[in-house]
Amino acid sequence: QGQVPSSQLLGSRSCAPVRSQTPALAGTPRAEGTPPVRPALGCGRRGRNCSSRAGRGGHVVRGCRDKERAWEPERSGTGGLAAAGEINFSVIGRYVDYLVEEQGVKNVFVNGTTGEGLSLSISERCQVAEEWVTKGKNKLDQIVIHVGALSLKESQELAQHAAEIGADGIAVIAPFFLKPWNKDVLINFLKEVAAAAPALPFYYYHIPALTGVKIRAEELLDGIQDKIPSFQGLKFSDTDLLDFGQCVDQNRQRQFAFLFGVDEQLLSALVMGATGAVGSTYNYLGKKTKQMLEAFERKDFSSALNHQFCIQRFINFVVKLGFGVSQTKAIMTLVSGIPMGPPRLPLQKASREFTDNAEAKLKSLDFLSCTDLKDGNMEACS
Repeated sequence: QGQVPSSQLLGSRSCAPVRSQTPALAGTPRAEGTPPVRPALGCGRRGRNCSSRAGRGGHVVRGCRDKERAWEPERSGTGGLAAAGEINFSVIGRYVDYLVEEQGVKNVFVNGTTGEGLSLSISERCQVAEEWVTKGKNKLDQIVIHVGALSLKESQELAQHAAEIGADGIAVIAPFFLKPWNKDVLINFLKEVAAAAPALPFYYYHIPALTGVKIRAEELLDGIQDKIPSFQGLKFSDTDLLDFGQCVDQNRQRQFAFLFGVDEQLLSALVMGATGAVGSTYNYLGKKTKQMLEAFERKDFSSALNHQFCIQRFINFVVKLGFGVSQTKAIMTLVSGIPMGPPRLPLQKASREFTDNAEAKLKSLDFLSCTDLKDGNMEACS
């Protein structure tokens, strides 16, 4: 199967256009013996159950493409969650164009962390997924939908819906309230979800800091394709590079996609064999990250390291201010001019002080000039 060009980023989102998604980088340079990111197979029509529950006919655009673009969104006013917490679907098309034309991101991960997918109802998640698939047609290369849920039945419903609307793949997070206590229990859960959409490439979304499920990814991958034939890879959102490195090292003969999810450590993961990346900062630092990827691909490691350090300077700065989904949405609104809206409770919207400081830092690092700023609706960060 064809490879995804290394110049493409994968964005990611969790829901409606009210949120910004986390873009992912697809087809990044890889160490010898590690597999390329393979395009997933699209299939079928829009799901009956979800769309009928939503009271809609036809496709509904999905949220922004930040971590949803490598894989989600939620806004207020015209751009995200409305004042009453409703999703604003009207901005998803604009968000797709922004990711593709201005950030070079052509792959998205929808309804993930940045898109606040787990704060949405099942009906809302379906509508967001439909809108992303509709608006991304002939513009995006891959749209992977996160279908994880605490309920196995709901996760299966979301997986089936993703297949019916023509998504390119599905990803699943580990259940995090009544948790699987060992590898076999977790695989049994994942297997049942994957079976609901057997023709779609299946990815495990490993993010132990949020799920509390500490099962090592390396252990999970051992023999997983024997039980889940559609398994294609891993979204690894953890700082444990020993675990990540062994995922790659122990699976050199398998055509797995290893998508890294910690933006500030991406270069280290590329050295270990990452084949792509999914992250929230690619929504507004996609171009900068592509420069790092291109330098790595041509073996200009000094330039690649300088790009990574520059990205780290910004992330280090905002982390000290208090950085999360709400703040990501505020920065996305600032840079893109597309109103991302406030987050859904229990999250609180970013402060004006945070946004002003983030803007100043972006300019000081030459990530943003005054002419780059869009006349966006800044109510999300007021």
